[in-house]
Amino acid sequence: MLYKIAIEGGGVVQKRFNKDTKNSRKVSEGVLLKILRMSRKSEIGIKFNFGDIKSAEDFKKQVPLTEYKDYENYIERMADGEKNILTGANVEYFGHTSGTTGKQKLIPATKTSRKVASKYMALLSNKICYDNFKERWNYGKGLMITDILMTTYTKGGVPMCSATSGGMNGIRYILPYLYTSPIEVMKIKDKEAALYLHLLFALKESSLLYISGIFISNVLDLFRVLESKHEDLVRDIRRGRINSNLNIDESTRKNLNKLISPNANRADQLEGELKKGFKGVVRRIWPNLSYIATVTGANFSIYDDKVNYYTDSLPIYSPAYAATEAMIGINPYVNKIRYVIIPDTAFYEFIPIRDGIEDIQHVLCLDELKVGEKYEVVITNYAGLYRYRIGDVIKVVDFYNNCPEVEFLYRKNQVLNMVSEKTNEEHLTSAIRSTVKKLNLNLVDYTTMPDNSISPGRYVFYFEFKSTIPNSKVELLEETLDSEIKNSNLAYDRARNNKKLARVKVVLLKPNTFNFVKEFQLSKGISKNQIKIPRVLTNNKNILNIINKNRT
Repeated sequence: MLYKIAIEGGGVVQKRFNKDTKNSRKVSEGVLLKILRMSRKSEIGIKFNFGDIKSAEDFKKQVPLTEYKDYENYIERMADGEKNILTGANVEYFGHTSGTTGKQKLIPATKTSRKVASKYMALLSNKICYDNFKERWNYGKGLMITDILMTTYTKGGVPMCSATSGGMNGIRYILPYLYTSPIEVMKIKDKEAALYLHLLFALKESSLLYISGIFISNVLDLFRVLESKHEDLVRDIRRGRINSNLNIDESTRKNLNKLISPNANRADQLEGELKKGFKGVVRRIWPNLSYIATVTGANFSIYDDKVNYYTDSLPIYSPAYAATEAMIGINPYVNKIRYVIIPDTAFYEFIPIRDGIEDIQHVLCLDELKVGEKYEVVITNYAGLYRYRIGDVIKVVDFYNNCPEVEFLYRKNQVLNMVSEKTNEEHLTSAIRSTVKKLNLNLVDYTTMPDNSISPGRYVFYFEFKSTIPNSKVELLEETLDSEIKNSNLAYDRARNNKKLARVKVVLLKPNTFNFVKEFQLSKGISKNQIKIPRVLTNNKNILNIINKNRT
């Protein structure tokens, strides 16, 4: 019944979305004026005379482009309990950003900012999946890899958590009807224990419909736990009890044990399939599984091949382009990764980028973008950020009605730029995928940093592989990778030919190095499902220390 209601609700949202995308400029400007009206009496609203702004052009003239440093003092006061500072609305929680590009930020979230995002994630993305997979749709539960963790509270008593935790907490009462994992599993802090229990309860459900995770790296982590812990999982299902070695508190163990009972038939079935190996295992243990819903593409695409190995290339739907600051785009296609900017979740502006140079003198609105051009995203949201540069660069690839369809390219701060060559995540991902394919390597993860300790400078790549790489193969790896970066970034090719940069250096890492990196990020309060490996380490000294301690 909930599924049917959600699908019907998704149909309503879809009709409104199609209408809004035909009138994107009008809808977008209406959102802006609504936001300004709501906060005209706030401290920042008085400072910039929000009450006098009648159009997007007035707004651009009156309010400057901003970055996080412009808000830090305001947010600190809001965290201490002051109201009516950046917004006239009450702050429900502060969302932690992942901290991938340096310092972790606190982003305010209000009831309105949460609700305008949730209707797309909870309803429209579900309707798109139903429309595309309805031939196999069985109204079964899904395995949702997520958490509900209020990490701490501010001095003023406002919760601080990841945006995903805040969103899930808002619908916590219906979670048991939609997902296989009990709510107690979503509250477990230990990442491996949580993944183990997500699997345990999902394995009991032979009619599982889909698997969903915030990022595809979360889904891959889940499958790796399945491979490494499959014997324990089968044993627990057979006995109807959670094994005593799992790192959870006794109260949680007791509550969860009440929810499982011995199931020898399912244990035998799973054991038989798992003995056949792990290639395509996911389809075999869940024969009704229709799709995986998770963010992939851009720098996440390095995980696709590994996920496909476990799933026998089950369809992967990348539903949304979202940040802690706003729900930016929805993907109406299950067979490609592109996002339609959503006109009513925030007011969007775009800084043109040509040849790596930003044109901040000509900031554009939704209806002024051109196919093939690249832009930095600027948002004004319902929670107190105005003309805020979130640091994302996108490319317009088409239009959906009158609204741009975009591909996410890279984060501005995740760029290697030693001699104006501007090697970004898009270049790195393309080069690494080609390299590991040519050399038949099993990559776990990677990161990089610029190295000016020699002249000319060079890029250092830190790689963790599943199998040991002999030292004799490292030089071939460096040569191949260097050649592939030249192919992906012509500016790098010129710099190498002109001897402005030296050939890349590869450093091999011990097994589990990137698990240690993830554990460090967890210790900083980042949600275990929001963790992203930084691709450039210039602003992450603590992570670099972990990397250096784990060289082979």
